[in-house]
Amino acid sequence: MHEVLHAYLGHLERAKDLMKMGKIEEAYSFNVAADVVINERLEASGFEVPWDMLRAGHVGVSRVAALKMSAEELASKLSQLSRRQLFRLYKQSSRLAEGDKEVSDYRLINQGSEEVRRAKDAGSVRRALERGIRRLQTYKDPGTSPGGQLRIVGQLERPTLDWRKLLKAELEEALANLRDVRKRWSRPSRKSEWYPSKIGLGSNPIDVYILIDTSASIDDEKLRRFMSEVYGVLRAGATKITLVPWDVRAYEPIELKREADVEKVRRGLRGGGGTIPDEALRYVLSKARRKSVVIVLSDFELAETGETKRLFRELASRHKTILVSAGKMSVDYPGIFIRLAD
Repeated sequence: MHEVLHAYLGHLERAKDLMKMGKIEEAYSFNVAADVVINERLEASGFEVPWDMLRAGHVGVSRVAALKMSAEELASKLSQLSRRQLFRLYKQSSRLAEGDKEVSDYRLINQGSEEVRRAKDAGSVRRALERGIRRLQTYKDPGTSPGGQLRIVGQLERPTLDWRKLLKAELEEALANLRDVRKRWSRPSRKSEWYPSKIGLGSNPIDVYILIDTSASIDDEKLRRFMSEVYGVLRAGATKITLVPWDVRAYEPIELKREADVEKVRRGLRGGGGTIPDEALRYVLSKARRKSVVIVLSDFELAETGETKRLFRELASRHKTILVSAGKMSVDYPGIFIRLAD
């Protein structure tokens, strides 16, 4: 969590910029201050922080004061420390600092937060840190108010995927199965009684389950794209869809039988917490009594548990599984994997 916040706030790059400008002591002060602010904030938010990591007391300020400061604000107050004290704290805060000289292929893998880059003052940076902490706290929690209340889905777009082609075999199998077909005799015209029967799907068509990720990492645009694909599945000929919103938990399923039923979902989806699919996968495994189609819509930035991969394997062994990603380029789960184009 500590290193994630360094990346989120762009601390590494800002410290390196100070070093490049020859401001060695300022870089040391910034690094120490950044560690203190993050550690105090994490501990105050309920995270367990190792005892030997820097705290406010190491730099002569109170915990209450440190919780109100950004790294820049605290660094500016460290000028009273001697160079020797500062260097000792720097070594304590950054055990890997001496190893930087041995790294020859350093590459930036996280640009940090755009919100931080746009910040105009130290107070704005501090508020960004507080928001980052709140996001981390939701990492393994179900959605709560206001993020977990009804989520609005805006105007649907044209589906990206050819669901008629993806589901062709399953829909044809349903038509070929006599249990799923019924005959209805009728006279569509009064002019003649010599008309053949109409044939339609019976009351037992193929089951389709769609597990839609509504966690905090799914923004409105991704949610809108997911719902466009749900609409595409309905248009492809699926006559019954069980839609299950999920974040850390699986929420109340929504039954869709026709295209107009998408309006049920437009009013809102539950979610807004972390991203653990286990409960949603267990729901399908317990409810699907025969071979079904299971579509998982997610960015696949999952917080895996010890059960996650096993549940995906069991799902794929029993049902046709289609994994649709609005994020990762690949996943380590069985099934048909499709990534939505940017």
